[in-house]
Amino acid sequence: MKTALALLLMAQLVAPNVTIPQVMSAKFSSAAPIKAGRKANLTVTFNLMKGYKINREPTITLDVTPVTGVTLDTKSIDASPIDKKSKDEYYVDLPTLSVGLTAAKAGKYELPGKLTYFFCSTSDGFCSKQTVDVKIPLQVE
Repeated sequence: MKTALALLLMAQLVAPNVTIPQVMSAKFSSAAPIKAGRKANLTVTFNLMKGYKINREPTITLDVTPVTGVTLDTKSIDASPIDKKSKDEYYVDLPTLSVGLTAAKAGKYELPGKLTYFFCSTSDGFCSKQTVDVKIPLQVE
C-alpha cells in the first residue's frame, strides 16, 4: 500500500507535459483612427474563458516591445486591482488598459508584447500564473 501511494505521488510530481489552456485573451481597439504624428490611445479589453477567474493581485500586466517608428508612453502597463463589485481576490468586471503611443508615419505596424496574469479554475481550484505573447496591430493613417 505504501509503495502504491509513493508511486502515485511520484507520478503527480513528474507528470507528462501538461499544457494549461490560455484562459484570457486581449482585444485591442482605438476609439478614433490613429493619425501619424499624433498621440493615440489603444484600449485593451479582455475575454475570459468560461470556468476561470482572474486574480486582482498580482495585477494584470502588459509589457509592450517598442518597434521602429512607434513611440510608447510606457513599455509596461499594470491594471488597477480595484474592482468595486468584487468581494474577494478576483475580478468581477475585468479591467481595461490604455496603451499610449505615437506613430511617426502612416502604415501598418505590429507591436509584440507579453500579457501576464494570475488565474484560478472555478471547477477544481487550480491556480497559476500565465504569460502569453500578444501582437498589437496598428493601422496608422
